[in-house]
Amino acid sequence: MRGATVVVMTLTAACAPARIAPPPPLTAPPPAPPVDFYDDVLPILRERCMPCHFPGGKMYGRLPFDEPATIRVLGTELFTRIKDEGEQATIQRFLDQKPGNEPLPGS
Repeated sequence: MRGATVVVMTLTAACAPARIAPPPPLTAPPPAPPVDFYDDVLPILRERCMPCHFPGGKMYGRLPFDEPATIRVLGTELFTRIKDEGEQATIQRFLDQKPGNEPLPGS
């Protein structure tokens, strides 16, 4: 009889549900650092839009790309000329930020 008792206890232990630790709480990823117009966006514009939209260029009077306000007004229309997805993402992050937080150049 003793052998039968051992079998039953072994089967019961094997069928018991395993204890699973609860998953860690969900946390939001840290926010991306702010995009600085002069350090992050302006180099893209200089490479893609020079000389026309910079001092001395034929379009500078109407659309000066060295001014953050111009870029905010144009918004994603810039993407008709700027095709690189990484550059678009940088400009989009700049556009998504609260306007008016751009320091003056050289400050």
